[in-house]
Amino acid sequence: MTTTPIPFRALVPLRPAGAALKPVALLCATLALTACGGGGSDADTDAAATASRITLAAAPALPAGTAPVPALTYSCGNVALGSARGGEIEVPAGQVCVLQGTTVDGNIKLNRGSVLDARDVTVIGNVQADGAASVLLAGASSLTGSVQVKQGGSATIVGARIDGDLQFDGNREALLAAGNQVGGNIQVVGNRGGVTLNDNRAIGNLQCKDNVPAPQGSGNTAASIEDQCRGMQPAVAGTPGQPANPPVAPVPPLAGATLPAATFAGGSNVVCRNVSLGAQTYANVEVPAGARCELFGTRLTGNLELGPGASVDARDVRAAGSLQGDGAGTVTVSGGRFDGSVQLERGQAATLAGTGVGGSVQLKVNAGLLWLQDLRVSGDIQLFDNRGGATLNANVADGNLQCQGNAPAPTGRGNRAASKEDQCRAL
Repeated sequence: MTTTPIPFRALVPLRPAGAALKPVALLCATLALTACGGGGSDADTDAAATASRITLAAAPALPAGTAPVPALTYSCGNVALGSARGGEIEVPAGQVCVLQGTTVDGNIKLNRGSVLDARDVTVIGNVQADGAASVLLAGASSLTGSVQVKQGGSATIVGARIDGDLQFDGNREALLAAGNQVGGNIQVVGNRGGVTLNDNRAIGNLQCKDNVPAPQGSGNTAASIEDQCRGMQPAVAGTPGQPANPPVAPVPPLAGATLPAATFAGGSNVVCRNVSLGAQTYANVEVPAGARCELFGTRLTGNLELGPGASVDARDVRAAGSLQGDGAGTVTVSGGRFDGSVQLERGQAATLAGTGVGGSVQLKVNAGLLWLQDLRVSGDIQLFDNRGGATLNANVADGNLQCQGNAPAPTGRGNRAASKEDQCRAL
């Protein structure tokens, strides 16, 4: 029998958790697959072999989360879950969730800037990532629903069995789907960071439109292969041993201020209490206890100081002084430069990404996850006695990288320093 290709259609909403789907085996018996080669067993074997050849970076080391409660939504923020079973999972904005062998009776929802590392999971529902920084779904993972990754960063979907659809929509970083078995369609639309599709098997259609650059890959089978995915060029082979899931810092994409905008006299000392500062120049900025502050392109001739419980989101800030916090809340710093040092003690989570530091970075006795990526530091990077996990990737320090007394021990790769010591020796 021949299959008439259907017109490209818009991305469909995800099915609710638990919604009935035809079994993949039954659908395979009713459709003729493009390039299937008959029967499907060879395609299954090829998909599994492809997945087994892919190198993945280790999951971030995070503290163990509390046991999930069936039928209740679990907030998986900067924790790891093992072979537990619970209800729906939600990953808060700008936080990291690690799942290993977990069973989820419901959906997994990722908020803006969040990171999911899920391996060998069983999901009785969907994975829905809207504006997430990074999604990894790998191992012997299976879903009764769909996987939808849209308006976010990177995604790596490897060796999964997905009864519904696999959808990549409007993402800005590299996407990889390899060795997956998909009961519905694979739809790849409007992505801007490059897409690689290798040895995936879809019972529905493989549809690709408006991606820049066009997707690459080979060995895919589907009822029809359409538009940019018809006659794809083979993907360029990666560096041997290079992980397929590049680390992405948990920074929410910039979508404008979430706090009321405020402007103060130029060159003045500013108390930033629950407001957003723009591209003005001030002396020192203080975020008082319990307050929030956003800074976008702000210039400081002095310091940025955080009181107990104070939280800050600083994007492309240039400061002649230091960032200092004792007992601070959540700290997010992306881009920009501090000519002085970054000193955070006895606080919560901190993400430092793509920032230059003229002095040292000192993180001590913090309770939340510490994520350091692509920093350029003239002095030392020091992590001592932190308890929320730490991930360090591709940082460069002219001084030393020193890690002592952290539990769990820091993870990461690609860091350079004059010397790497103690817990950070292998990073």
